[in-house]
Amino acid sequence: MNEKLYNYLKEHDFYLNKGEFRYCTELYGKEEFRITIAKYVEQERPPFPFRELQYSDMIYNFRKLQKADYSKFITPIDHPTDHLENEVIEKYDDYKYSFRNFGIGIINTPSVFNACSDYFMNQLRLRCGSYGFMAPAQVWEQGNWKRVWSSIGGLWRGVNTSQDLSPKSVMEVLRLGTYIATQFKPIVAKTIYNMTDAKTVLDTSMGWGDRLAGFYASNATHYIGCDPNPNTFQIYSEMVKEFDKLAPGKTVQFHRCGAEDLPWDMIKDVDCAFTSPPYFSTERYNEGGKFEEDQSWSKFNHYERWRDEFYLPVAINSFTSLSDKGFLMTNIMDPKVKGTRYHSCDELVDSLRPNFLGQLGMRIMQRPQGKNVFKTKEELEKFMAKSYIENVWCFGKNTDLDLFRHTRRATLESLF
Repeated sequence: MNEKLYNYLKEHDFYLNKGEFRYCTELYGKEEFRITIAKYVEQERPPFPFRELQYSDMIYNFRKLQKADYSKFITPIDHPTDHLENEVIEKYDDYKYSFRNFGIGIINTPSVFNACSDYFMNQLRLRCGSYGFMAPAQVWEQGNWKRVWSSIGGLWRGVNTSQDLSPKSVMEVLRLGTYIATQFKPIVAKTIYNMTDAKTVLDTSMGWGDRLAGFYASNATHYIGCDPNPNTFQIYSEMVKEFDKLAPGKTVQFHRCGAEDLPWDMIKDVDCAFTSPPYFSTERYNEGGKFEEDQSWSKFNHYERWRDEFYLPVAINSFTSLSDKGFLMTNIMDPKVKGTRYHSCDELVDSLRPNFLGQLGMRIMQRPQGKNVFKTKEELEKFMAKSYIENVWCFGKNTDLDLFRHTRRATLESLF
């Protein structure tokens, strides 16, 4: 560490403009500068550059979400084997019930509505780490200098678009050098609630409150949700307080517990049970906090326990709670865990096979590992033009309802 450079950072309250950043890089060299920044963060702990979301932005964003026509974001697929072989790519294509053979449609939504829930949850989300990986705010607020050093190399590469040392550039490089818990798009929740014509909805893993926001913007009227995380649970009340003003007349019912402990005998006549359950051995919600032992990652630390005591029982109980015309929609895939590839999605479908309707493909942004995999620019462009999806596994008691009825109607009307 360079003491003179350390003191220079301290005099400038850590952040440097473009000229100062270039001057220090040329004078001390990238590596000495990088080590000094890392040790400065470890010892001084400058405030983490959280995104500044304004209350007015949240209101405006929610109003846009309310007005958004969900039918514009969905595309039905009647015969997936006929024309999707080279268009849709699953993260893993080895499922027994693959999208290629069981795809029923695509949900392709923008991220422009995310602020209405991220306004409340951004700081908690950026403090949620994973197995072996710290979240951006965890690195900045708790990590030792070596952890910080390993996360900030992008400051001297093209990742740093402003070419300075600023809150913006720090956040840019930390997004690539750390683990960030994924935000669910509220517009997807609104879309699924309206597709299923739901009034009463169930969310067995409330997470960052994104499906709660989607509920308030949808046609649904009653929301039942649960989550064991006391930190998010407190913020749900703040969300309800604000959303009740913007979408009055709706009711909510929250349970601070894991879904396996819900009072299932009291949950009836659900029109749509839609959630994205915590993946096995992935995100470590509320690590080190009160009621940590209630989180699925802490409670079910072996795959078989997670599957047999949490994942499948919750899915089956959710389906049992449905009304005669209800739907169960589960957004989950199977990441590799310590080199092991599990198939919980196939096991989910097997457990409810008679009521399996197929897969909805929820489009996500996906990029290849490296450009050098492709021999030509045309090959790369062709690859990038495809749709990358996460799986939404669909089950229903109501096989008569056309989930894409509004899209088909709009398409038909445009012909006349």
